[in-house]
Amino acid sequence: MRKSKSYVRVQDVRTGRRRQLHRMLAEELLGRPLLSGEVVHHKDGNSLNNAPSNLMVLRNQSYHAHIEYHLRCGKRGMPFLFPELLYGVEQQRPGTLFEHLH
Repeated sequence: MRKSKSYVRVQDVRTGRRRQLHRMLAEELLGRPLLSGEVVHHKDGNSLNNAPSNLMVLRNQSYHAHIEYHLRCGKRGMPFLFPELLYGVEQQRPGTLFEHLH
């Protein structure tokens, strides 16, 4: 059975709608609305950790799923043929929203 993620939802003062906090933070830090399809990834896997250094904007859900798959394989000890492709995802540097827009 798939584990359900719980995201913090807050009221958007501009629209009056409830939205996911991590998406609103990403938009604020990027200085623009997220594009349709863009996904905000939590690097440590904790969906409640919305620290800017833990958030990364990825271009789409397909790419996000690809990254997640290879990170899980790495945790199980399965080697990745091109580890340099995951280098930016695995780095723990501040400002990841800007440095790792993939």
